Amino acid sequence: MGTLTRVARTAPAVLRHAFGAGEEPVPVDGPVAVAGVGPAGTVFAGTATPDGDAGYAFTMPAQPLLQVIEVTWTASLGGADVVEVDQVEIVGGFLFTLAQARGSDPTLRDTVKYPTADLVRVRTEVEQECEWICDQAWVPRYQQIVLDGSGSPDLILPSGGDERRAGTLMRGVRTIRAASVAPRVGQTPAALTADQLAALAVRPDGTLRRTDGAVWTAGDGNVVLQYEYGADSAPADLVRAALTRFRDRINFDKRQVPDRATSFTITDLGTYRLSLPDAYRTGIPEVDAAYARYSRRVSDSAGPGGRAAPASRTLDYNPQFGSMFHGGRR
Repeated sequence: MGTLTRVARTAPAVLRHAFGAGEEPVPVDGPVAVAGVGPAGTVFAGTATPDGDAGYAFTMPAQPLLQVIEVTWTASLGGADVVEVDQVEIVGGFLFTLAQARGSDPTLRDTVKYPTADLVRVRTEVEQECEWICDQAWVPRYQQIVLDGSGSPDLILPSGGDERRAGTLMRGVRTIRAASVAPRVGQTPAALTADQLAALAVRPDGTLRRTDGAVWTAGDGNVVLQYEYGADSAPADLVRAALTRFRDRINFDKRQVPDRATSFTITDLGTYRLSLPDAYRTGIPEVDAAYARYSRRVSDSAGPGGRAAPASRTLDYNPQFGSMFHGGRR
């Protein structure tokens, strides 16, 4: 998979691609075909145009649905077909606009030193980090996951590691767009009807319950969910913190203090100890304090901690389908 580009829903966007895995782009022969495939199939197709430095550009039509699109670029090189793939995520918005990013610091208004492409790249980096630390998305997003059927009305959602963090992300669910269940992996799945989708309930602990009396057929990788999740917008203090983090990241290679330093000394002013980042902390106290206010993780006075806050639910002592002594409800 190549680059990831986030595009706002209903907004057209110019997609760019250069062939080759080395430092210099590789010129290809003839036209470059472009095709975008989403969860429901092909959503656009056409031919790219040259974009300078052996690169190519394609104007993607506006997309009305939140989704993840695999964009395939196909060309000929020396008589052989070359196929490379990028990813486009259609989102409901951004943590902050590019105008807000440039306006947050006068130095960022220099479009030569800070080109738009760099702003877009670093904004995505900051958004992904913020979502990771807070365990939730701050704009509407789309997710498709494959899960194991539980044999009960409750679908146990996984936790840990990006896509597998669906158990956390499901707590911000907006709508279940589609769901299908197969008797077992590799067999033909049956899609849930509109009434069955309406009967799905997201529990406070992140599990997904069927309230129509049906169960998720037990199996390995036999359930596919498509859903939208995330908040309508982010709190103002979190946006301000994200902009601070953005300025820090876009100037990362311009720092005067070595990356490995834990402290630094200024002549006649003394020694200063640096706040250091970790897996769930940026190392910027003001940013970490704001993220910690909204994080779902166990936190301390220094910011978000490294373990998820436990979810609790009422214990059910009735025998379950998968238990040794199951025999129906008492």
